[in-house]
Amino acid sequence: MLTDPKVRALCQRVRRPTIRIMTGLGLIAPVSAFMVYEQTAEPTVVEVTVAPAAEALARETVAAAWRQGVIDRERQRISRTYAERFGIPVDLADDIYWAAVKERIEPQLAFRLVRAESSFEPTAVSPVGAVGLTQVMPSTANWLFPGTRPDELFIPRFNLRVGFKYLRHLLDTYGDPHLALLAYNRGPGRVDSLLSAGEDPGNGYPELVLTGDRSMHAAFVAAHRAAASASETMPGTMSATVTVPVTKKVPIPITKSSSAPAPAAASAERRRAS
Repeated sequence: MLTDPKVRALCQRVRRPTIRIMTGLGLIAPVSAFMVYEQTAEPTVVEVTVAPAAEALARETVAAAWRQGVIDRERQRISRTYAERFGIPVDLADDIYWAAVKERIEPQLAFRLVRAESSFEPTAVSPVGAVGLTQVMPSTANWLFPGTRPDELFIPRFNLRVGFKYLRHLLDTYGDPHLALLAYNRGPGRVDSLLSAGEDPGNGYPELVLTGDRSMHAAFVAAHRAAASASETMPGTMSATVTVPVTKKVPIPITKSSSAPAPAAASAERRRAS
């Protein structure tokens, strides 16, 4: 037993903090053990399964955004180039380019076709009812896209899709760009009948589209108009010849056995010569 009051007071001062420290260590030890377990076991699972997957997803998202940005910039560059070349709005050039790509039409051919057919005028309508940028007939559009309404052909993107899809069909059918363009212009039935008779179906339209040279097609149209005028004024001409002149072209379904039946294309020759 401690009898000295000073020694006893000193022991009391030392014992009380010691008890508190030991009590605190007793409470902290389980928590520390739990934290050690969390730091040694749980992060291992995250690092092996969650972190790599999240990182891969993030990298793929960034890569996809980068690729899309490259595509968008290239698309804008191409559209501006064609817009300047043909003197048309960039939005229209963009529609023509991507409609051509979608239907596997060479873009330069697509732009020249639209220029020859409608001069890039979306609301163009021919005397025989050919409509829009690619001057397609409603019957042709309805064959390619059943249920198409005539007014839908005034929508530039849809009109381009119809016209280029039809041109793709003709390119696949004839395997020759000149014959395909002639069929687009004169109608497949007319081209097939002339070929079957051993005649040249050429009328200068392919040259008009491919090179911009209007002279051959203009001469062809002028000759047919002159022939039509002569047949109407010639004495003794039968009325049937007058009412249905040689130059009058009407839509003729494809009868060629090597291809599926299809209506005749809208014909620039019919628009100009009739």
